[in-house]
Amino acid sequence: MSSKQYAQAFRRFWYVVVIATIAGALLGFGLSQLAVKSYTATSGLYFSLNFGGSANDLSQGSTYTQNQMLSFAQLAESPVVLTPVIDQLDLAITPSQLADSISVSTPQNTVILELAVTDTSPRQAADIANAVASSLSSTVEQIAPKTAQGAATVSVRVIEHAAVPKFASSPNTRLNVLSGLLLGLIAGALIVVLRATFDTGVHNAETATEVAKAPLVGSIQRERNKDGVPVLVSAPLSNAAEAYRQLRSNLEFVTLGSPTRSFVITSSIPAEGKSLISSNLALALSETGQRVLLIDADLRRPAIAAYTSLSGNAGLTSVLAGRADFEDVVQRWGAGDLDVLAAGPIPPNPSELLSSRAMSDLLERLRVRYDVIVIDTAPLGSVADASILARQVDGALVVVDRTRVRKQQLAQTVDSLQKSGAAVLGIVLNRVASGKERNAYYMAEQPARRLALPGRRGAGAAAEAGTDTDAGAGSTKRPSKGGAAQNAAAQNAADAESASDAARSHSAS
Repeated sequence: MSSKQYAQAFRRFWYVVVIATIAGALLGFGLSQLAVKSYTATSGLYFSLNFGGSANDLSQGSTYTQNQMLSFAQLAESPVVLTPVIDQLDLAITPSQLADSISVSTPQNTVILELAVTDTSPRQAADIANAVASSLSSTVEQIAPKTAQGAATVSVRVIEHAAVPKFASSPNTRLNVLSGLLLGLIAGALIVVLRATFDTGVHNAETATEVAKAPLVGSIQRERNKDGVPVLVSAPLSNAAEAYRQLRSNLEFVTLGSPTRSFVITSSIPAEGKSLISSNLALALSETGQRVLLIDADLRRPAIAAYTSLSGNAGLTSVLAGRADFEDVVQRWGAGDLDVLAAGPIPPNPSELLSSRAMSDLLERLRVRYDVIVIDTAPLGSVADASILARQVDGALVVVDRTRVRKQQLAQTVDSLQKSGAAVLGIVLNRVASGKERNAYYMAEQPARRLALPGRRGAGAAAEAGTDTDAGAGSTKRPSKGGAAQNAAAQNAADAESASDAARSHSAS
């Protein structure tokens, strides 16, 4: 991963670092409060020689004493010094245990010895320090060499009596809190780094474009309504609706130079929102006055009919099976020049139908009739339907749900499209976190647009309605061959069986 991706991970999971840092500080403070308080009392001793009058004698005596300071320090922790202290203070411990609470230090090139005693009682710590200093002084004078007159050659004086400490020396609450802060900060940063390193999700546009090696043509906000109504119908002035219009504008540059734009919309896994995006995008394209056709080519789990509230009893499979003409089953939707071709009955062999000669011929005829053709297909991670159709059109748009899809799944989808010879026009990042409606139109909210009722496109439908005008959509119907979607729907059960035979016959021809 690059440094930029790690920076993005820290911006995304900054709260993990903050929580870990605060937790570390609280842990350090809590341990300090639970720990037993200890107090340290210090006493000091000065060692010197008792003989020598000349300067040379004094220098030699000082050197001798300095050389003996290490021995005196070890003597301070020996039983010969500590046993009298235990007896004097009536301590219920052994000399070895008492030695563990004593710390002896001798500053370099001095004849001063410092005794530090640590105990849970401040008074007892001071008493032990003073008693050890007194016992060490007596012991040194007893075991030191004697003069000819029998006097001790080494003199020990207590230069600092231990005072009762007012503050505990341990635990050091401030140091523990700072240490907890530092350890928590390191732990939080490590968690973020490890998560970013081993995370397989596609959480942002940068990751999606890097994995797919394709441009980002649109970012769609997370839908707040769960009723499945396209946002260009329920909230045409919202930021979410503007995202689809921006996607429409970006597609014009991607498909620049193509007289009739046709593309498939697919995804890596189910439930990434490709069908809803297809419906909204078709509506956005129709707003510009273009003749738009939305085809539901997801012949396994079709959803366009449900999103558009149109009849799905007859549709693409009916046309490919030869059970109905295109004009009989296509339906008008919305106030613009938008037609919808539902999937129709689910066939047993979707891939054969989509790869048949009948499908190719249908697309060729539709390119002449429409300016833009939007084809919703099945997820490419499950079946190869999208690759079959993408070869026959300008390319494919890949919908990426940043909350569901994984890097490997997205990479496999793009690789499958490229290996099939299809062009990847770009990716559409779905379910992006929505911000405040600050960029929405500065105008009063309008009610949702009223869509046309599912209309029958033939002359029979016009005769039944008594007019050539669709009152719901406010647009003029095109003449048709006279069949109706409901007529084809009557053969719903037979279509699924005949679709396979029709596909084989077209392929053989």
